[in-house]
Amino acid sequence: MVGGGIAGLTAAWETARAGVPVRLYEASDRLGGAIAPHVLAGLEVDAGAEAFATRSAAVPQLIQELGLSDQVVEPNPDGAWLQLPDLASPLPATGILGIPGDPAAADVVAILGEEGARRAAEDLSRPLEGWGAAAEAGAGAAGVGAPSVGAVVRDRMGQTVLDRLVTPIVSGVHSAQADDLDMGNAAPGLFEAMCQEGSLARAVAKVRSSAPAGSAVNSLEGGLKTLVAALEQKLTELGVEIRTGTEVTNLGDLDAEHVILAVDGPRALGLAAPYADLPPQQAELGRGVSLVSMVLKAPELDARPRGTGMLVAPSVEGIGAKAMTHVSAKWDWASRALTQQLGEGHHLVRLSYGRVGDDPAAGALGFASSDEQLLQAAAADVGALFGLPIAGEQILDADVVRWQKALPQASAGHQQYVAQVREALAQGWSAQSRSGPRLYAVGSWFAGTGLARVIPDARAVAELITNDS
Repeated sequence: MVGGGIAGLTAAWETARAGVPVRLYEASDRLGGAIAPHVLAGLEVDAGAEAFATRSAAVPQLIQELGLSDQVVEPNPDGAWLQLPDLASPLPATGILGIPGDPAAADVVAILGEEGARRAAEDLSRPLEGWGAAAEAGAGAAGVGAPSVGAVVRDRMGQTVLDRLVTPIVSGVHSAQADDLDMGNAAPGLFEAMCQEGSLARAVAKVRSSAPAGSAVNSLEGGLKTLVAALEQKLTELGVEIRTGTEVTNLGDLDAEHVILAVDGPRALGLAAPYADLPPQQAELGRGVSLVSMVLKAPELDARPRGTGMLVAPSVEGIGAKAMTHVSAKWDWASRALTQQLGEGHHLVRLSYGRVGDDPAAGALGFASSDEQLLQAAAADVGALFGLPIAGEQILDADVVRWQKALPQASAGHQQYVAQVREALAQGWSAQSRSGPRLYAVGSWFAGTGLARVIPDARAVAELITNDS
């Protein structure tokens, strides 16, 4: 196993439980990858991933296997807000990727305006025209010529829905532009449901109705670092040999029949190149994001004036952040820990910087920005987003965490490319008449964004090994 992020740990768990000997190599001094802790004002909190989607049973199943089910927590139900150029408003409650399931709902009309809502409602009666034929050709499946989110939303509901609801979400969550975002990858099943229902809005309502009851995301008491700690303990008990601080630069140095590459896309391709005839690399192999976390002494935020956080439209001037999470408003455990550590009236917030297409030369903030630039911008952005003045002396602690190449591509064709890479890995092993290690690749760059995709994908790959052993 090369890589000790959540994908590598999950694959190791699956294979070790089946009795397969496992050695895990991690270049850094810790396990967990993008699930990482950091300390602010004496409090250990998540520095990367902080929640998991509940749309599938994949993550809850792993949590149950690790004996952590009693530590699962739901977020505060207040929900997130949108920051638009002319408005700050709660995010409508019935959408997917911002696409409304009910264009006439009051919270949708409040953002779109009456004219924009009327245009969105045309989706309910307009024929699908060419989209039905695209579905018959298999275009709804991720990576099989799937249409972009932008193309579908613009056609069915209009530019206003795209600009004021969808774009802030896909740019903030997926770090992508809607016209480049593969609909089958970003919202599995939605395109097919639209073609069946004859309406994008009805498709959203149908997909949402089939989702598990409860909140869309959950976490663990104390943060997701709890999951990593439990996996490390279980793997150790199973006899897995874990070597942190050990970077693998040549797979030929490993004495192994099977090697799972649980690293980012560029590194995986580089390690595998001597062993497989890989397809030409895409121009963009991954993206970076910068996170600025702050502990504030701000009793005025006790009222949660922006719910659990905000997504910011790219068209908003004067705010560099693409998103803000009010962590202590979202998770009760974080609020309790802050109060216990520092007293009443303290808050933890996290701002995210770095959109696809942003030009650093034009002043856009992102992965390449200095710590000083990001901290200065965040100090101004946090007050603007809350709609309340936050003075410098109210910022008790702050830091910057960067995640390079942490975000997989969401563009049309990426899943096709991933399939080609995995096929090349399998063929490369076959071509060597089983003389070299059999290679596999897992992780967010291959599986998609979020634990709900990474974990089942890693399990599926691990099963290939257990079935062959």
